[in-house]
Amino acid sequence: MSQDLAGSSEPAAVEAPAPSRPRRRRGRPSRARGHPNSSDDASARWTIRGVPAPVRDMALKAATARGMTVGDWVAEAIVALARSAERLAAAGPKLPTVDAPPDLGQVLRSLDERLSRLEEQRQRPGFFGRLFGRRS
Repeated sequence: MSQDLAGSSEPAAVEAPAPSRPRRRRGRPSRARGHPNSSDDASARWTIRGVPAPVRDMALKAATARGMTVGDWVAEAIVALARSAERLAAAGPKLPTVDAPPDLGQVLRSLDERLSRLEEQRQRPGFFGRLFGRRS
């Protein structure tokens, strides 16, 4: 029997592997389907901690209403807010300009002068005091 195997010029039949099922990908898809702005780059990922649950719910509802991912919606909201802040800063302040406050020493001197004039006027007799000879 060893001669049959050694002397045989026919190659030994090798069984073909059973056809395997196509490999299924697991986990998160490589790109968010239907959203061209999404990125799966590791450098593009960003985690924000400390956001209260009601705020997260508001962001989720707003993103869903616009048919966007939350990340895309947040990015768009940040860009819109930054641009509006830049426009406001470029427009300048909307408050009216106010003159500088006067020197406090000068204000006190003018008040002292007015008070002195009023005291002098009180010492002089008035019209009726001169008419009837009384000083008030």
